[in-house]
This record gives sequence, C-alpha cells and structure tokens, in this order.
Amino acid sequence: MYVFLAILLLGILIIAHEFGHFIAARLCGIDVVEFSMGMGPLLLKKKDRKGTQFSVRLLPIGGYCQFRGEDEEGDDPRAFGRQKVWKRFVTVLSGPAMNFLIAVLVIVVYLSAMGIQTIVPKAAQLEENAMQAGMMIGDEIIAVNGDAVTDTNMIAEAIGASGGNPVEIAVRRGGQELTLMIEPFYDEAENRYRIGITFDQERQRISLLESVPFSISYNIESVKMIVDTLRNLIFKGEGTDQVTGVVGTVYVIQDVTRQGGVDIYLSLLAMISVNLGVMNLLPIPGLDGSRLLFLAVEAVRRKPVKPEIEGAIHAAGFVLLMALTVLLTYQDVLRFF
Repeated sequence: MYVFLAILLLGILIIAHEFGHFIAARLCGIDVVEFSMGMGPLLLKKKDRKGTQFSVRLLPIGGYCQFRGEDEEGDDPRAFGRQKVWKRFVTVLSGPAMNFLIAVLVIVVYLSAMGIQTIVPKAAQLEENAMQAGMMIGDEIIAVNGDAVTDTNMIAEAIGASGGNPVEIAVRRGGQELTLMIEPFYDEAENRYRIGITFDQERQRISLLESVPFSISYNIESVKMIVDTLRNLIFKGEGTDQVTGVVGTVYVIQDVTRQGGVDIYLSLLAMISVNLGVMNLLPIPGLDGSRLLFLAVEAVRRKPVKPEIEGAIHAAGFVLLMALTVLLTYQDVLRFF
C-alpha cells in the first residue's frame, strides 16, 4: 500500500506539472498534440474533441506535453513556434509554476483542514514531584502565580524564574478550577528548574488568513534549502552519495510515510513538488529552464535560434537525462534492494 501511495504522489506531481503546460497552451491558442502520463510504450490513449491525444505509458518516470511545431518550422497558426515569445514563455513556465502552486495549496489545506500538532498546557505525563503536589494527568494549566497562561513557554519561564521557590499553579480539571502549590526542582541534565510535567500535544487548525502566508514562507524556505543543496552538490561535491532516482524516491516516500503517516506524506508532497519546480527551472537541455533560456535569448535578439539547432540541443539533453535516470535507477536498486 505504501509503495502505491509513493507512486501516486509522484504521479500527482507529474500530472500537475504537465497540466500546467497544457492549460497554458490551450489559453494561448497553442495546439497540444499529446498529453502523456508516463514514458515508454503506449498502454492507453484517447483523443478529445480538439484532437489532443491523452496517453498512459508504461514507465511511471515522467510525462510530457507535446505541442504542435515545438522544434520545427511550420505554417499552422496553432503551432508552438508561430506564437509570440511571451505566450511560449508563459506556456513553458506554467509547468514549474504549477508545482509551486501545488506545494502552497497542500500546506494551506493541511493547516486549515487538518491542523498541526501543537504543544498545549495540559499534563500528559507526571513525575513524582508533580504527583505529590496533587497534579493529575489531563489537568489543564490556566494560570501560574496568578498570571493567565497563554502558552507553555510562559509556564517554563515562570518556573525558571522561581529560583526553586514554590509556584502557584491553577488548573482546570473536569470543569473545576483548582490551585496547587508545587516546589520546582533543579534538573542538572537540562540545566533548568522543572516541576515534573510533560505537556500534551493536540492538533489545532489554522485559519486560511494565517495558513496562506505561512505556506508561502514555508515553501520559500524549501526553495532556499534546495538551491543551497544544489550549490553544494555542484561546487563542493557534497551529497553525491545521496542522490537518488525514481526508485530511490519511491522507496524513501513509502518508508517515511509508514513511520510518519499522513502528516509526513503531505509534507513530502509539498517538498517534492517544490523540488520538481526548482529542478525544471535549471537551464539544462531537455528541461523547461533550457527552453526558457532560449526564449529569453530570442526576446533579446528579436530573432529565434534556428528550430533545428534548438531541437537538437533539447533532444541531446533529453537523451542524457534518460541515461542519468537509468544510472540512478541502477544505483537505487543496488543501494536499497
């Protein structure tokens, strides 16, 4: 089941990426010849009313959106090469942009619909010191030394400032409010005063107004982390032994999902989606970043690179990417199995 969930995750992200290209092309008047899920031999196909073939192929290692006249000259007004530069640029950019959008939406839905585990001022575990003072598991701390509690940090600060003197703890228990006096003890290992309470955790939802900016900030930090990792990989060789292909990615996803459940699964969905967006923007032949670079050059020169030359470069890059995929898959099999 976990392997299926891992493959499903990658499939969702690939389809979302290609759908970004597809919907932008349709809006810009570019004819889409084929929308493929997967690579390699054809398994299923169906054409829509506009002539686009929707395909399912054998190998779940990618997908593509083939435009008419993508790397060749032609007279068809719907051909990719016949469109204005900005339309082609938007169409190519929409794939990675869709991955970033998916990442933001996943975190927003996760926070607003499911919420996150938050530490709350409620006793989950008790040590002898707290139990002797009358504290019980489930007690909710509502005040310390007469000050209303806003979060667990406030409790820790009040106990730390006590210097070991008794602390007045007001708790709510079964609808009743009780006041307890607890004498803190000094924990040498943690180098602080404690009263012997481990706080509980509860899932708390976050409103849309708060979750949207949080999700954007979270994913921006993810982009920075990925860029830093790539920089260290390219210029310092750090992490070369940790690079994986599709098989390794599926293995890692199913393994951590088994351990962390839906929380980890959705976090991975957002992280890998951002990763796909960043990787596709790299100016590597065969990826979206390379096409965007050619379009930027065309916009500056006001003259396109010959389609035959650009097509040959992209084709060569695609072959190299496929060779790299095969190599990484081989390494993944040796490493994980």
